[in-house]
Amino acid sequence: MKTRTKIAAAVIALAVGWALSGSACSETTSSASSSSKAEVDAKADARVPYLPKNDVEFNNYNRAQELYDDPSSIIWCTGTFASASSPIFTVPIAGKLTSSSVSYYPGSSPKEINTSGSGQNPALNVENRSIDGMYHGNPPAYRYGFTPGGQYAEFSGIGTFCTTALTKFQRESTQVTVNLDDGGASDIQKQAEAALKAGDPAKAEQLLEQVAK
Repeated sequence: MKTRTKIAAAVIALAVGWALSGSACSETTSSASSSSKAEVDAKADARVPYLPKNDVEFNNYNRAQELYDDPSSIIWCTGTFASASSPIFTVPIAGKLTSSSVSYYPGSSPKEINTSGSGQNPALNVENRSIDGMYHGNPPAYRYGFTPGGQYAEFSGIGTFCTTALTKFQRESTQVTVNLDDGGASDIQKQAEAALKAGDPAKAEQLLEQVAK
């Protein structure tokens, strides 16, 4: 019986020793961590960060907005298609390029629904019909603009570089397109559009065949 008592006492003493050792180790680790954090905070507090004194970013924003708001400004937009053999082309755009994601009508609006049965109505964004009565989903965005002559130019799925003045690269390495008309195609197109408006698609097709000849 005495032997069992001695063994039990030894086991208890060992367990207490382990507990005290673990506690001491934990306290040491915690103390080291706190000390390290204090050193990091002290070093950070001793530094003096540079605070911007000039409104460079704001001025850039303002200058861009002024440019975008000037319908008489001309920007030169250069792009190319995915094919390696595709020519690089430059088109003059009046005003600015506009993203297709810009719309007067919102794409979605919050709708109250009740799914929990508890009387709570969480908000769920649902797509609105567009002005044409259709749902358009989320098509990929593209950018578009109009030349000074009023021709529509779309930059879809291609990289675009735009600048307010032609660069040396643009002048020497691209095909600068100013007049989109070719052999009276513009006049023929107007006649074909007038035929379509008058309800004569056959005449419109006949007219457009002349463009390809």
